[in-house]
Amino acid sequence: MIHYQKPIILMRPGAPNDRLAERLGKLGMNVWKWPAFTILPPEEPERVKERLSDLTKFDMVLLASPSAVAASAVYVKKWPEHITLTTIGSGTARVIRAAWGPDTPVLYPEGETFESGSERLFELLKSRGFPSRVLIVRGQVGREWLREQLMAHGTDVEVLPAYQRAPLELSTAELDKLQSSISGPAPIVYLTSTDAVGVLMHAVKTIPGALEWLQKGFILTIHPRPKAQLEEVGFRNVALVSAKDEKVQEAIQKLLSIV
Repeated sequence: MIHYQKPIILMRPGAPNDRLAERLGKLGMNVWKWPAFTILPPEEPERVKERLSDLTKFDMVLLASPSAVAASAVYVKKWPEHITLTTIGSGTARVIRAAWGPDTPVLYPEGETFESGSERLFELLKSRGFPSRVLIVRGQVGREWLREQLMAHGTDVEVLPAYQRAPLELSTAELDKLQSSISGPAPIVYLTSTDAVGVLMHAVKTIPGALEWLQKGFILTIHPRPKAQLEEVGFRNVALVSAKDEKVQEAIQKLLSIV
């Protein structure tokens, strides 16, 4: 087995990050797990339970992320027939069907993750006719543009913060490891959201030269928005990749073979 020196920094939150880290570690890669956010219980769990236990006032529920799926699955064993279940892309749609069964109807923009997002979902809803009342299940923030657009087109929107996101804070050991690595090969970083860009920059700010080291490396992300954000703040080598583990692995292996 080849053992690689170049760090592979994985910033996807939750279990998918652990799964990908294990997959890459078995190939001898130098994997650093830096999840951009740790998912925590909601501030108002009783409100989440109450709202998801009675969906009679809604005709559509938008699950904004895999974490929203996990939070909802605690209280919803089967979606009422009058509810149209929707999400922003194929990745979360797969998580929905893993939670409630492969035949669960889900409305979402089909295609790879970089072809999805709020804008694509909005166009899909526009083509079908806007719903009357939507519940958006999310963290403390997120999908504001979509909420505003739906409201502007006459939809009554309620937001349900079903979990909290605690941003990455590197431990002393992780900071020491970072400090000792910045004189070596620049990393390959995989991140999956615009918010993760700011989290990454904040996490390394106490180590002189760390940001510049990151900016010399390669960044893989899954959507044009974080790609644009990365390029705006000085990252030069940014590429889009499918969110599927095997595609991320292939992209990282290709980068390792050419650098």
